[in-house]
Amino acid sequence: MTTLFGKRFRTLKLGGAALAAVLALGLIGSHIARGQVTPLQIMALALGSNDDEADNLHVKGPSDILQTLLVFQPGAETGWHMHPGPVVVIVKSGALTETHSNGCVTVHPAGSAFFETKGEIHNASNQTGGVAEVYATFLSPSGAQALIPAADPGGVCRH
Repeated sequence: MTTLFGKRFRTLKLGGAALAAVLALGLIGSHIARGQVTPLQIMALALGSNDDEADNLHVKGPSDILQTLLVFQPGAETGWHMHPGPVVVIVKSGALTETHSNGCVTVHPAGSAFFETKGEIHNASNQTGGVAEVYATFLSPSGAQALIPAADPGGVCRH
């Protein structure tokens, strides 16, 4: 069992950012085609989208920002934990299964993006037969650890 990941993520619509990246890459491609090398290259590592509206990137005071690639082998999980600030997540490949403190489960497939909110207890796992790759950007108060272990809240999902 591998532990490492994060909290309940809410989704972020990346339409404008994705469009800007595509346009920038098109400009870079046209320079390269003409034999010119640009001083700025934007290389997309992962792109995700979600239709939910979210307003979760609130960080006050000095902050640490940690950008990570989390590689979940089949059956790997983070263990129950929370984060001291918001986390932005993009599922690059595979799928990430998130168990919330209320016992309900959300499956985030490849290509999805979501937010985890400050202080929410959850567990993330790879319940597929293949590797899941997840990009996570942690925004934490300066000096705080990005992932804080927590006890299983024992919630039972009631839909």
